[in-house]
Parts: sequence; C-alpha cells; structure tokens
Amino acid sequence: MTREQDKENNNDLNNPNPFVAGAAVWQSLMTYWFDTYGEFLKNAPKMTEYWYNTYWKPWLNWMPQQERQDRDKVNIQ
Repeated sequence: MTREQDKENNNDLNNPNPFVAGAAVWQSLMTYWFDTYGEFLKNAPKMTEYWYNTYWKPWLNWMPQQERQDRDKVNIQ
C-alpha cells in the first residue's frame, strides 16, 4: 500500500457512513425485540395460569358447591 492509500483508508474510518451505523443500530434493536418477544411467548402459558388461579378461580368458587347445584337445578326446571 502506498502512503496515499493508507491515508484514504484512515479517512474512511474517521468519517463513518451514517447509513451503515443506522443499519447496525436497527439490526441490534430488532434482535433485542425478537429475543424479548420470544421470551414472552415462552412464558405466556405460565402467565395465563397465574392470572387464572389469581382472579378466575375465586369467582368460580365463591359459592359453596351444594348451593350452586341447587341453584342450577332451579334454573333447569
């Protein structure tokens, strides 16, 4: 390499292309987003079970079983 070519290469490193830098940032952000979304999908059944046990089960079990059966018999007749 000549000295002029070496200077040209150093100038390229000192003045980076903004498009390349932006593309690298975008690629990094998308990779993080996909990783986060993948973890969310892995944990979705656990979260659903947690919410079901916390909020739905108490609503289903608020009335004793015998009273619920009696009420259902009245509604059927």
